[in-house]
Amino acid sequence: MHSMAGPTSQPRPVPWLIIPSLLLLWSCAAPVQGLWPPPEGAPTRTIVVSLDTWHAMIAITLDERVTALDQKSMFEEWGYAEQAWYLEGRQGITGALRALFRPNPGVVEIGLHERVWAARTPQPPAETFVFRLSETGYLRLRRHLLSTIGATNPVLVVDRVRFYPSKRPYHLFHQCHQYAAEALRAAGLPLAAWWAFSRTSFAMQLRRATRMADQAAASRAPAGK
Repeated sequence: MHSMAGPTSQPRPVPWLIIPSLLLLWSCAAPVQGLWPPPEGAPTRTIVVSLDTWHAMIAITLDERVTALDQKSMFEEWGYAEQAWYLEGRQGITGALRALFRPNPGVVEIGLHERVWAARTPQPPAETFVFRLSETGYLRLRRHLLSTIGATNPVLVVDRVRFYPSKRPYHLFHQCHQYAAEALRAAGLPLAAWWAFSRTSFAMQLRRATRMADQAAASRAPAGK
């Protein structure tokens, strides 16, 4: 028997453009309460997240005790990369396929710099995201970053930059954007590491976190300010 329902009863297909938005809303992480944003008047530490075309880096603003010893080092910057691509020059199409689709040794980069990565990158365009962390959030960030190092001896030292073996291998589902997102999440920021699978998806989350920080600051401002 044929249905008597008219054509308007047929379900309409969901537009493809809606699907990414639904996924983003579903994956949105909430801030860790008590960690971020920092309470008003509490001591804070400033970090800067840099994104260029391909890479993500986290820069920690050094305190006065450190900068007094080395006036040329204003930031301690952390990053993550595939060892063969970044240090051994094994790049090209085959290198990209290897790096993405097969787990390979990764390296944790720690450098002292006067400028953040976004100002130094050879692969623009680049943008920066500045966040303030509570003291507890900062300590959790540093503890997490240190926990990603797999050995005490670096595989390479170039000027004031050291590359250490990482505990986890590099692959499509654990690359520099996800590495940075995991670290920032440990500090309390509203980020989902699994959703940071590309520069675009990571940047979307960072922009959302920036808006949330601005809204929190505005809500604490005296009326009329």
